[in-house]
Amino acid sequence: MTIELGAPRQRAVLVSLLLRPNAVIATDQLVDDLWGDEPPGSPVVALRSYISQLRKLLEPVRGKPSLLLSQSGGYRIAVDPDRIDLWRVRQLHELAGSHPHQAREHLSDALSLWRGEPLVDLPGPLMERERQRLAELRLTLQEERFALDHSADHLPELEALAAEHPFRERLQALLIRGLHRSGRTAEARTVYASLHSRLVEHLGIEPGPDVTALRQELDPDQLPNDPAHFTGRRTHVAAIARALTDRTTTSTTTTGLRLVTVTGMPGVGKTALAVRAAHALRPDFPDGRLHADLRGADLVPASASDVLADFLTTLGIRPSAVPQDLPGRSALFRTVTTGKRLLILLDNARDDAQLQPLLPGSSDCAVLVTSRTALPGIPSVLRIALDVFSPQEAIGLLDSVIGAARRSAQHSDADHLVEACGRLPLALRIAAARLAASPDQPIADLLRCLAEDREGLAEQVFALSYRLLPPPLATAFRRFAWVEPDIALASAAAVLDLPEREAEHLAEALVDQALLESVGPGRYRFHDLVRAFARRTSLRLDEAERTTAHHRLLTLLLTRARTAFALAVPGDPVADVFGGPAPRPVFTDLPDARRWARAETPGAVALAAAVASGTPDVTAVRSAVDLLVALSPLGLGAFAGRAEEAARLLVAASEDGRDRAAEGRARFPLGTVLLGRARLDEAAEQAREAARACREADDPAVLRQALNDLGLIAQAQARHEEAITAFDAAAALAHRLGHRSGAVASTANAALSRVRSGHAEEAADTCRRLLSEPGGADAAMTAYVHYVLGLAHQELGQLDDSADQLRTCVDRAGHAGDQDRESAARSRLAEVLRLLGRVEEAVDEATRALRLATRGGRQRERALAHLVLAHAVAARGDHRTARTHAAQAHRLLSGLGAPESADARSLLTALATADGSVTADGSAAPDGAVTSAR
Repeated sequence: MTIELGAPRQRAVLVSLLLRPNAVIATDQLVDDLWGDEPPGSPVVALRSYISQLRKLLEPVRGKPSLLLSQSGGYRIAVDPDRIDLWRVRQLHELAGSHPHQAREHLSDALSLWRGEPLVDLPGPLMERERQRLAELRLTLQEERFALDHSADHLPELEALAAEHPFRERLQALLIRGLHRSGRTAEARTVYASLHSRLVEHLGIEPGPDVTALRQELDPDQLPNDPAHFTGRRTHVAAIARALTDRTTTSTTTTGLRLVTVTGMPGVGKTALAVRAAHALRPDFPDGRLHADLRGADLVPASASDVLADFLTTLGIRPSAVPQDLPGRSALFRTVTTGKRLLILLDNARDDAQLQPLLPGSSDCAVLVTSRTALPGIPSVLRIALDVFSPQEAIGLLDSVIGAARRSAQHSDADHLVEACGRLPLALRIAAARLAASPDQPIADLLRCLAEDREGLAEQVFALSYRLLPPPLATAFRRFAWVEPDIALASAAAVLDLPEREAEHLAEALVDQALLESVGPGRYRFHDLVRAFARRTSLRLDEAERTTAHHRLLTLLLTRARTAFALAVPGDPVADVFGGPAPRPVFTDLPDARRWARAETPGAVALAAAVASGTPDVTAVRSAVDLLVALSPLGLGAFAGRAEEAARLLVAASEDGRDRAAEGRARFPLGTVLLGRARLDEAAEQAREAARACREADDPAVLRQALNDLGLIAQAQARHEEAITAFDAAAALAHRLGHRSGAVASTANAALSRVRSGHAEEAADTCRRLLSEPGGADAAMTAYVHYVLGLAHQELGQLDDSADQLRTCVDRAGHAGDQDRESAARSRLAEVLRLLGRVEEAVDEATRALRLATRGGRQRERALAHLVLAHAVAARGDHRTARTHAAQAHRLLSGLGAPESADARSLLTALATADGSVTADGSAAPDGAVTSAR
């Protein structure tokens, strides 16, 4: 029942009492609450009148007050506080603080008690204060709930709230962190920069420590840890710093890039010098520090394409927006780095060809390269040919590790040890670590051991250090060598079959012995010479040790990849082909799973290749194949170079083992990688072979994926009837498997091919059916269906309907965080609006599409947005701006080999003709737009 409580001030009397239930509120206090410094002529009389009216409305028995009581010169409301929503909110807030496991539920319950703005239109100073206090309480509850909920689903609400409170640092920090966790790091940096500017310009203050700490998260910093016991090389560090920070023309290459190369023999300390110099240069490069081990000494070095994918995602480009080909990635990297002050450390480079694509596009960036070769084709402002330590530097290293007093007490033996190690930093560091582990051992004893060993210098030091390791440490040393390129703590624990804490203790002990390097929290790495020695030792002692390490590592990675796969594509029956019981959750949400995949995919791919190349083991090969399949929706394409190599090796191993199921599964990720790299004919061959093998092996879940890929390949090649056949078969199989989202995806793909092959009416019917079915697809897939329906309406000439569907797609895609779909939909919407004659709206949508495409890094979408915008601004008569966008579109589309480049060229020619800059025979006049577009 609803009771009309009277005039605003009468309601304010009731609220004043309810805010302090069961307490006597003096008459003077109530007068002050209601009128403040400006009471009416007879405020007490007015107050009594309000109380009287409220009693008539609220008291159950007239004349016998039991709710609104007069008492001791004031009034009291007799009510159970639990019946007051404000008190309930406070209780729930307290419960959230004392019961953290149920905090999210308690906070949501508290927020659900709000019904619009509280105390709206109620007069008086108390009501004004309470409105502000309740608004603050609600904001606090929302902030605490957002802090507990890492789901990207709440980002739109968080963005809207942050926009309403632009100076509230905690809210802005939550938005920054949420965007960053969702892979929208570039947007997170923009929010931070805007907040910093507002605080400085309007309030004259810097952001607080919590927001400032977030800045460190947003700035990419991939540098390995600063090397311990670094000594000597002072002149080199200073020379590198001068070369990379001096902005004069004499300190840049002909391209304006500041680049330093450090070359020298293995073990001479190139990496240690480069890392120390990079750490010293941190303040000079505030936009971040990138690092990659190019593994130039390995049989198969790091792929430049894979390194660029890592750099691009680190710089905020979403994995799905990373181009699949090396030229595209290199071009985007140059674009993204323009105007940024980045330091890029490229360690252990193989040759000039590996390095060239990795160079940034801005003279504000600096590059530091290490290599065993001279790199004559790389333009450098400084070339350092690093030699072994001087005698003084070598003694300085000994002093830093074992102490100057101990060394000077045995100075003659110390001098001999330095020379016995050839003053080679790696060998000397390991020898010094051996002495530090045995404080009572005379240096002479170590010298005798080295003299008795006839191996090479480095091998002598490695072997001696290994022989002196206690058995658990020696086992860890050997087994860790089978994990590459980095060793995560979980992987270390897996190969040792120990808890992570014990594995960490052993890893840190090897770091203390200088046999392992710590490259970050919970991550370790071998020097390649040390890893090679450890592997030789492992194979010499027990060949089964490698197989055991690989098996344990496969079990760990596949279990976690399966969990990540289920988060990436919920409900996909492919998860069932991995076998075994459902793993317990190890990731909080999909962004957390993607971060894990990004860190561990290089190692997973290397492991898969190693398993395929080793002694045939059907079970291991199958597990390695499943590992690649599980990683396929989690950014495997970003590591396409090594992933292709690993997949081909697994295909060959499966064929050798005559395992058709494993072969079909291995060919599927191989085809997916090739499709992503636009090698369509090769991708089609692999997808067809995968489908054939899956049919023979009765593997319907992977067969559905292969059929969908066949459809995508045929669609990309404009063979739409063939694409429809493949998509329809994939959709039918998905229905049979109960895979709802897969069925919707393949059906929508088929509808798109029907639009493009002259069957738009049938496609529109299909889309309407998909949208009307209960238990529909997720937000991103629903947006896609609206997009296809919009295209169908456009093809049928139903432009208003097309615009409506495309707008719906924009809204759904925006809420789903699918920037690629939103950009494409805005581009197509702009085109439709232009055809409807709504030119200004078309320009606005095309501009937004271009902004989204540029932010996302998709070259093709950016080019098409330029083209649509060129048409739109040309329609309103701005030919100069139109030429600029058309030229950009032509340049980008030509570089991609896209057929739309002809459309851009035609528009350029038409614009030039309209402006009189093309002659009658069609050739460009001297200042024509066509000439500039070339």
